[in-house]
Amino acid sequence: MKAKLIALGVLVALLVGLVGCPAPTPQIIEKEVVVEKPVIETVIVEKEVVVTPAPPKEEKVLRILSLAWPQTPVEQEFANEYFTPKTGIKVEITGPPYEFVESKVREICASKSSEYDLFEYDSQWYGGAVMNGCFEPLDSYFEKDGLDYNSMFVQPYATYNGRWPVPVSVLTGVEDWRDYTDVPLYFIPWTIGTMILSYQPALFVEAGIVDAEGKAKPPETWEEMLDAAKKLTVDIDGDGKIDRYGLGWYACRISDGVTQQWLPFHISYGAAFWDEKNWQAKGIINSPEAVEGCEMFTRFYKEGVVDPATATWFVSEILGAAFTDKFAMSFTWVSFAGAYDDPAVSQTAGKWAYAPFPCHVKPDGTKKCAATYGSQGMGINAFSKQKEAAWEYMKWYMSPEIQKMLVDDKRAGFASARVDLFDYQMIPGTAKWASLKSVTEGWAYDVWTYPEYAQLLDIQQNYMNLAYIGQIGCKEALDQIATLHQRILDTSPNNPKNK
Repeated sequence: MKAKLIALGVLVALLVGLVGCPAPTPQIIEKEVVVEKPVIETVIVEKEVVVTPAPPKEEKVLRILSLAWPQTPVEQEFANEYFTPKTGIKVEITGPPYEFVESKVREICASKSSEYDLFEYDSQWYGGAVMNGCFEPLDSYFEKDGLDYNSMFVQPYATYNGRWPVPVSVLTGVEDWRDYTDVPLYFIPWTIGTMILSYQPALFVEAGIVDAEGKAKPPETWEEMLDAAKKLTVDIDGDGKIDRYGLGWYACRISDGVTQQWLPFHISYGAAFWDEKNWQAKGIINSPEAVEGCEMFTRFYKEGVVDPATATWFVSEILGAAFTDKFAMSFTWVSFAGAYDDPAVSQTAGKWAYAPFPCHVKPDGTKKCAATYGSQGMGINAFSKQKEAAWEYMKWYMSPEIQKMLVDDKRAGFASARVDLFDYQMIPGTAKWASLKSVTEGWAYDVWTYPEYAQLLDIQQNYMNLAYIGQIGCKEALDQIATLHQRILDTSPNNPKNK
C-alpha cells in the first residue's frame, strides 16, 4: 500500500512540473542532403562493318562462227592480243569443217538463237540466210561512223560480196557496180579471192617447162597445163607407181567440190550456168561450148595426170597432198596458200609460186579466162544481243592496221580487199597477186546466191563427178543437169514468173 502511495506521489509531481515550466524553443537543425543525379555515360560500341561485295561484272564475250581456213586461228590470236585488251571484250571464234557451217547457221536462224554474234559466211549461202532474216543490215552502221563501204574496198568485188541480191554480171564487170549501191549491205569482206594455180618452179625447170630465160613458165592455156601435167607426173623411186602427179585438185560430190575445178573450164569455153534474169538453165548450162569445156576438164583424169582418188578428195585431202609433195601444181585458194607455205605443217613450204588460171584460146585467137570465185563475208547475227559490240569487232577487223597485219602474217594466207592495201599486195608470183588480179580483171565467176543453190548444186555435183570419172559422157551429164535445174527454177517461189 505504502509503495503505491509513493509511486502515485512521484507521478503527481511530474505532472505538476510539466504544467509549470514554459515550452522549450525548438531548434532548427540544418542537414546537408546529397541528391545523387544519374550520370549519363557515353558508351562507344564497336560495330562490325560487313561489306557485301558487288556481284562480279559479267564478262562480255563475242562468239563468232567461222570457217576452218588458215586465217581463222591467226584472227583469234590477233583478237586476243589486240582487240580484247583494247575493248575488254573477249572473242571466241569457232571454225568447224566447211561442210557443216551452213547447216549450223540455218539452225541458228530458224531458232532465232543469239548463240553466235557474228558469222563468217560463204557467198553462195547469202540468199537463203538474208531472205530468212538471219543477218543485220549494215548501211546504218557505216553511216553512223562516217565510213564509206563503196570506196573502202576494191570494186566491183565489194558490191557483189557485201550486198544482196547482186547478179554475177556485176562481179564480172558486164554490169556497172554503181547501179547496185542502193542494194542493202549485209557483209564486209572476210576474205577476197578466186581459185588460183599453184606450182613448184624447181620442178618446172627440172622438166624443161621454162621461158626464153630458162625460168619456170606457168601454163597460159588449158592445153599447156595438160602438157605440163604429163611431164610432171613421175615415178621417183622406180617402183612402177606414180609418186608425184602433175596436177592436184579435189573433185568430190561433197559441197561444191567438183564444181570448183570444172567451173573455169565451163566459163572460159564460153558457157554459163543460167540466164539469171529469166531463170533459164536449159540450153545454157548444156550448150555446145559447155560440152567442149567439160571434155577438156575430164581429160586430166582420163590421161592419168591427177590421182584417181581426187574423185573423193575435198579440202583436207588436197592440203594433205600438198604438204607431202604429192603433186607439182594444183588448183588452190589464196587462203590455203598460207598453209602450203607454212613450215610448221608443210614439207613443201617455200617451194610454191602462184599464177592466175590458164585460159581458153579459140581458133580465131580470142582468149577468155575464168576463175572460180570464193570470197566470204562477215556479218552480224540479226538475233545477237550484242550488236554494238559485234560492230566494234567488225570495225577493228577491217581497219587498215589489222588488215595489214593479216596480210603480212604468212600463216593466214590472207588477201585484203582494202583499196589502200591493193598495191602493197601486188607482188607477181604471190598468191595474193594471182587472186587479186583474177578479181580485178573480171575473171572471177560465181554460181548462184539464191536459196535454190543447194538443190541445184547437189544435182550438178553428182552428174559432174560421174562425168569426171568417165561413168557417163559430158553431154549426157550436162543434159541431165539442165533438165533437173530447169525443173527447180520453174517451180521456185523466187522465180519472178511465180510471183
